[in-house]
Amino acid sequence: MSHQKTIYSFIGLPASGKGTQASILAKKIKAKVIGIGDLIRETIKDTGDDPFLIDIKKRYDDGTPQPDAVAIDLVTAYLGNIDSDVIFDNFPFSNGQAEFLSNYLSKHSEWEIIIIYIELAPETAIRRATSRKICSGCGAIYEATDEMICKKCGGSLAVRSDDNEETVRARISQYLPKINEVIKYFENSNSKIIKVDGEKSIEEVSGEIASKI
Repeated sequence: MSHQKTIYSFIGLPASGKGTQASILAKKIKAKVIGIGDLIRETIKDTGDDPFLIDIKKRYDDGTPQPDAVAIDLVTAYLGNIDSDVIFDNFPFSNGQAEFLSNYLSKHSEWEIIIIYIELAPETAIRRATSRKICSGCGAIYEATDEMICKKCGGSLAVRSDDNEETVRARISQYLPKINEVIKYFENSNSKIIKVDGEKSIEEVSGEIASKI
């Protein structure tokens, strides 16, 4: 007999802290954080002569978003092979992905979903994204710091090339409609949605999430 498993889905604007909060929750519940990028990188380790995998790798290398069908196939395979809670970082990220996940859950009663939406003003997201640095070694994110060395692993800290105001504004303009359609879809399906104030400190946000899930 299968036991109940939960999908915790974090969504939010760039620099809203969803990755940080997903990692904090992961430690608390001993689950793994998965993004579509993680699944894609695992999939394209060995493309061989497979045209399907070669196309996925080309889109990944070019920075082009994968079609919903690719993301859905990867998530379906992943969920079918895991026996614990799952934390998704930025999935579902379109109405089509939300519909797929809802249909999947209706056919697999052992799963339930909680959407965690970290709300953040676009201007705050821009300010955070353009001032943050990321460790080249462990991927740790540092907000508005003059440090150049990571305190966790000793790796070098650098501003991401795509964390400039023009690019971040463009990403936000792409993110907002998708976030709104995902939230609307799950509101209409009466799924559990937790909305938290991403303007608060990391500790305050994690505490609010913990108190609501």
